[in-house]
Amino acid sequence: MPQRPIEERDAVAPRAKQPDAAVAAGVRFRVGGDADVPAVVPLINEAYLREAWLLPPPRTTVDDLRDELRAPGAALLIAEVDGALAGCVRIRQRERDTYFGLLAVAPAQQGRGLASLIVAKIEEIARKAGLEAVRLDCAKENNLPPLYESMGYVIEREETDAYYGTKGPITVCHMKKELR
Repeated sequence: MPQRPIEERDAVAPRAKQPDAAVAAGVRFRVGGDADVPAVVPLINEAYLREAWLLPPPRTTVDDLRDELRAPGAALLIAEVDGALAGCVRIRQRERDTYFGLLAVAPAQQGRGLASLIVAKIEEIARKAGLEAVRLDCAKENNLPPLYESMGYVIEREETDAYYGTKGPITVCHMKKELR
């Protein structure tokens, strides 16, 4: 069921959950390929249902995700728990930074700190590539900036009067974490 806009909910700032040792030890990361797209699209769409009030489902399609993964420097990072798909994120390495989007955790894995582990893995990959920062964009109305701020990201700028699909206007927060 879609959640109501944040102004209609209790305004509790979300914080990233830290995984316990068992969760951290049980996660395996790998770079996904074209063959993984049909499996990750339903995971992404299910994870984004809580944003359905803002962005009507589906969040992405197989064709759209495949198109996004054709961009220079784009990749799909997959998180597996006990050999099963548990989360994913689309990353794009650029000249000086890495951008990520479509961060999704399977509902059965939510609340266990897996998103924090995925973001930490993105940062590790960016550091190993010698990049300066990691960036993301998120909707302020979904109360996501505090979640990312708890992971060390800062708002670089806010873009008002933006639209997601036919919904808007919203405020898009462009966020960044320096790695050096």
